[in-house]
Amino acid sequence: MPLIDNLPHDAVVARPLKRRVSHAKHMLGIDLNTLYEMARVAADGAARACDTSAPRSEQIFYEAYGGYPVYIDEYNRLATLAGELFGAEAQALFQPVDLKKAVNPADVSGMMWRTYADLAAVRLGGLAAYLKSKLKTPDREVDSIIDLVSANLRASIFSDPEKEVEVQNALEVIFRARGLDFRREKIVIEYSSKRFIPDFTFESADLALEVKLCKSPVKEKALVDEINADILAYQTRYARCIFVVYDLGHIRDVGLFKSSIEKNLHVHLLVIKK
Repeated sequence: MPLIDNLPHDAVVARPLKRRVSHAKHMLGIDLNTLYEMARVAADGAARACDTSAPRSEQIFYEAYGGYPVYIDEYNRLATLAGELFGAEAQALFQPVDLKKAVNPADVSGMMWRTYADLAAVRLGGLAAYLKSKLKTPDREVDSIIDLVSANLRASIFSDPEKEVEVQNALEVIFRARGLDFRREKIVIEYSSKRFIPDFTFESADLALEVKLCKSPVKEKALVDEINADILAYQTRYARCIFVVYDLGHIRDVGLFKSSIEKNLHVHLLVIKK
């Protein structure tokens, strides 16, 4: 098993937390929201790498876990940044993982790759959860909505939708069942010479949520332009945006589809597969 290096107890400068966080942010050029998003993305990637239900190519079963050093390295890097932001608390909870000779998968028995991959997934998941707990209330509310949609939308749709309104209706039922305070298609945003109406708005979270339906490969390409146009308009009024894309099986590379869109600050893209 990997070794854990204990950090010295006197490594933390004794000064108020607020000042320490501010100093660290200035020194690192990174804020809590960005750090959380980085940890969340890394944790999701590690979890997917360890997902035994995902389809695998014809290969030795443990070969899928050979990327574990990347995730361990990312955990160590993000844990260090968290320690800079939150001092002794984060340093005690998220000590670095020293892979030693295991840093090269070729030097380790293939049977151990899964163990190291699971370790990375658990550590990154814990770090993301910790950073999430430090977010301000609107950010936590946005993250809760993301979790709610991810967990419930697919199960709420029983046949392939023909129109976006069918997905919107399913989401409205989910939001009402949870007792969320939202408006549906009530806010009009004037941008340039056009009028934009978000499908759902959550004033307490300063959030606009838009639904898209991907029914063909051609629609996949058009969606990118639609979403980018919506972002420009919606961010004139709302600080945060969520785009929910219900995919009928035409988005082949979800990571590529999401990557450029989620580079926009406080923009989240959920692709829900049928």
